[in-house]
Amino acid sequence: MVNEIAFGTDGWRSTVDTDFNEENVRIVTQAICNYLYEKELAQKGCVVAYDTRTHSEGFSEIVADVLVRNGIAALRMETFCPTPQAAFAVKQVGAAGAIMLTASHNPPAYNGIKFIPHYAGPATPDITDDIEWEIGTLREEGTTEPPVERTIGPLKKLDVSNEYIKHLLTLVERSVIERSKVKVLFDPMYGSGQNVFMRALAHMDTFVVPLHCYLDPDFGGLLPEPTEANLKECKKAVLDNRADVGVALDGDADRFGVVDSRGEYLSPNKALTLILWYLLTYKPTGGAVARSLATTHMLDTIAEHNGCRVLETPVGFKYIGELMREKMIILGAEESGGMSVAGHIPEKDGLVAGLILIEIAARFKKPFSELLDNIYRELGPCYDERIDIEIGEGKKMELMETLRDGPPRRIGDEDVVKVDLRDGVKVVTGEDSWILVRASGTEPMVRVYVEARTREAFDKVRK
Repeated sequence: MVNEIAFGTDGWRSTVDTDFNEENVRIVTQAICNYLYEKELAQKGCVVAYDTRTHSEGFSEIVADVLVRNGIAALRMETFCPTPQAAFAVKQVGAAGAIMLTASHNPPAYNGIKFIPHYAGPATPDITDDIEWEIGTLREEGTTEPPVERTIGPLKKLDVSNEYIKHLLTLVERSVIERSKVKVLFDPMYGSGQNVFMRALAHMDTFVVPLHCYLDPDFGGLLPEPTEANLKECKKAVLDNRADVGVALDGDADRFGVVDSRGEYLSPNKALTLILWYLLTYKPTGGAVARSLATTHMLDTIAEHNGCRVLETPVGFKYIGELMREKMIILGAEESGGMSVAGHIPEKDGLVAGLILIEIAARFKKPFSELLDNIYRELGPCYDERIDIEIGEGKKMELMETLRDGPPRRIGDEDVVKVDLRDGVKVVTGEDSWILVRASGTEPMVRVYVEARTREAFDKVRK
């Protein structure tokens, strides 16, 4: 067994040839069962879902077996599905939660367990702390067996894909897409979003060119993460097929990537800028915008221009999801490509992002880069970058401690007016240039986020 099973930003992940094995999957699932009994939720049953990774379906059978042996109804998906569909299923059937077998955008050797609680969003730290405590208790006792008083529960098949697709289509203006005959290049990166997204587009008679829409346990030799480096084939296919837009999804379809009709990749920050501008211009509603510390302040500029508040959270969609459950949030967004919208689940969903981007392409029939240029002309430019720096564990902690004790008072030629230590170290100037330094919780790496409102300031801040 693994020395430690810890839930990170988005669940527990490890490699299949080391820690992610049947024994550890059973102990994590048993801990979740004990948690559900402790919270008096076990009678509601638990959704079991899985992605397209080689062993995910088999591990889902092990999870279902543990649930059944604990007297908890195992509502197991009939086939692979996106993580946001699993979250939607929790809400749809009123389950106690969902256990999703996925390692998201990690390499093929990885797998993972993500627990989605009854509110259909990411588990908050208090919930994962409780589950980790249950894991520790089970390991101290040296058993993964359920208490003897628990009876056998039912195993049921579950398919909410029709309901999920129907709901997704309520979040876009179908008529705009249907009238335009927009041409879409769709790249699910061999992941679990392929079937559902293709079906959603078929409902709107969209002309779709599929790319990597089949199962490949090696993900074509790339990470199933829709970054510019991994979307070279997608960019080429958009140009070759003269598509109006290219939409990509990560391995479990909770993150998105986008390429415009010129074959230009839009970073998540740029795509989120375009999406928020579009929502507030063409679908104005009351409410606030929620974004993580690492996400572009261009969202603030657009929101303030439209009379909306911006709520800033630590990194991790669980914090945005918590706000979405409590307040009217027009857009919840994070720099890594996760987002959700009002009226949807409080969980990041790459499919809804993709559909909104397709609607934008259908309405304007212009390259997204041209639309962004118009936004920047009206509201001012914005330059941003994320820099990943490999650094040893000891030096990583030493660096973060030094920055916390003495954050910089100036960046470039600008005075720092705000220091935020909630999640790493973030310093902001009066001219709205900022730097965020965060230590990776899983890798020997420090991530540095840089943003400025002029090219000159950006170049100086970046140094």
